[in-house]
Amino acid sequence: MGVCMSKIVEIENLTKSYEKDSVKALNGINLTIEEGEFIAIMGPSGSGKSTLLNMIGALDKADDGKIIVDGHDLRVKKDLSDFRSETIGFVFQLHNLLPMLSSLENVELPTYELRISSDERRKRALKLLENVGVEDKAKFSPNKLSGGERQRVAVARALVNHPSIILADEPTGSLDSDNSQKILQILKDLHQQKNITLIIITHDPNVAKQAERIINILDGKVVEALV
Repeated sequence: MGVCMSKIVEIENLTKSYEKDSVKALNGINLTIEEGEFIAIMGPSGSGKSTLLNMIGALDKADDGKIIVDGHDLRVKKDLSDFRSETIGFVFQLHNLLPMLSSLENVELPTYELRISSDERRKRALKLLENVGVEDKAKFSPNKLSGGERQRVAVARALVNHPSIILADEPTGSLDSDNSQKILQILKDLHQQKNITLIIITHDPNVAKQAERIINILDGKVVEALV
């Protein structure tokens, strides 16, 4: 279990609507996440899970309420792209790798927002590909990889800028059970070894039960928190 040192996510009465307020995705979310926690977020389709994850990752802005992530007030922060590149690592259900790039180049991609040398960029990417077990696929394009291998590359890409938070939206949703467990174990190991805060959206109770805490979302609100 990660060592919880301080609040890394603080959310109070967060609201978000779409389609001219006719669709209320978040309806007064209240949530606190400690640094180094492993959280699973569950709920039916349309409950607001992905919207909440997008808010934490600064991919979307709230209508009202308070959201502070890693000390940054996202309601007023201007340089959100810098915040994302320096603080957040994203892993999605579909790997979102660029097909014209090699595995190595895909992992290197987020580092272009940092002021590091090309040698450091390549060194980081190669080390991460080794850490997730696909260093031998560094020169392969995504279409030459299996689904599990592509998701491993996506995990490496999420980690390349040394984020303090990993946001994973159904990261095992498109994988078979064996590869799902392998990807989850990689994420759990990183969480434990580096005290990274890990927040996973999942429909799979077998994934959720491996988290330290389960947050249940329904109709845009937290309805239950299980330890």
